[in-house]
Amino acid sequence: MSAPGPRKRRLSRTALALIALAAGLGVGVLLHGAAAPWAARVADGLGLIGQIWVAALRMTVVPLMIALTLATILGAPRDGSVGALGLRTLTVFVALLVGLGVLSIGATAPALSLFPADPGTVAAFRAQSAPSPPAAPAAADAAAGGIAALLPANPFAAAASGDVLPILVFTVVFGLAAQRLPGDSAEPLRRVAKAVADAMLVLVTAILWALPLGVFALCAAFAFKTGLRLTGVLAGYTALASAVLLAATALLYPIAAAFGRVSLGRFARGVAPAQAVAIGTRSSLASLPALVEGGRRHLALPPSATGFVLPLSVSALKLDRTIESPVKLLFLAHVYGVTLSVPQLAVFMGTLLILSFSTAGIPSVGTVRSIPAYLAAGIPIEGVVMLNAVAAITDVFETLVNVTGDMAAAVIVTRGGREESA
Repeated sequence: MSAPGPRKRRLSRTALALIALAAGLGVGVLLHGAAAPWAARVADGLGLIGQIWVAALRMTVVPLMIALTLATILGAPRDGSVGALGLRTLTVFVALLVGLGVLSIGATAPALSLFPADPGTVAAFRAQSAPSPPAAPAAADAAAGGIAALLPANPFAAAASGDVLPILVFTVVFGLAAQRLPGDSAEPLRRVAKAVADAMLVLVTAILWALPLGVFALCAAFAFKTGLRLTGVLAGYTALASAVLLAATALLYPIAAAFGRVSLGRFARGVAPAQAVAIGTRSSLASLPALVEGGRRHLALPPSATGFVLPLSVSALKLDRTIESPVKLLFLAHVYGVTLSVPQLAVFMGTLLILSFSTAGIPSVGTVRSIPAYLAAGIPIEGVVMLNAVAAITDVFETLVNVTGDMAAAVIVTRGGREESA
């Protein structure tokens, strides 16, 4: 009897998604260069397929987040551990935001010497700038408005508009109130929340089977629209911001390994599916289901991580705000010849820190809301508006660093819980 032949290894869904990513970008660039009516129709068709897939994924986000959060809070012991977990999570968030923001400034300043700016470049940059929008409120007012926005006057209206962070705040407050009910009054609510979460995870798994198709369609449509037409100042900023964001993403791996007590390989396997979704959708919210699945399967994250820390992270932790925004600030200051003082940088970073907790995790949101911070630093608004024209490209790397930071935060916050549940 002959020995069985070697078993063929099937490509993982993540590997297929990465292949689809490269193929989609290639097809999109080819269609962009075709300059034919049929190319636009093909790109529109691919874009429609991608949007349908994203819509299917997004419809699971809010109910999954609410159900996971409620089930976690109501299932926790009534000893203040949820409050302690929240404080520990917030501490990790602030440490990551501030630490990576400072490193971003330190990496950008010397890199700007590679981009010499002369008066002609500045004149051309101003000439190509879009008209300035209406006067924005002061940075302090914007920050205060961001804090007030965390308390929804109508949680149902917030859910309908997709304003996720106020929904999460309401869910946490509601869960903490329900946890104080006498006896086992909250137990039926916990069981319903857990059942809803389990059902949503089954639906998410089915949707993620189409991950390669969704990523291919989205990337092809994106590449068709942008092509390779980036020159001059825009190309310099795009390259610099993308490089800093990628460096910050790479730095999160050893940070998670060192402070989360997990191997680099396990962390990479756990976060890879969510990164593929992030690259294709440019939405950290859409990546939540893949984060939960990857955290459970590869990192053995406890329920406190998948049901509380990860939903809170995708809603509140926006590392790109304190990484990409300082790059934009320093780049524009370099182009316009504006000298920034230490107090100006401190005010800028403080405003971004507050605004980062009140920005929805969907593509390109938060760019306009951060304009007051640039105005407070003395940067002409037309420069900010002009650089926002390439946000579709930098958004890919911003979402990538956000999703990687979400998983790193969950690993760090719950490292003791993983050891106890092992």
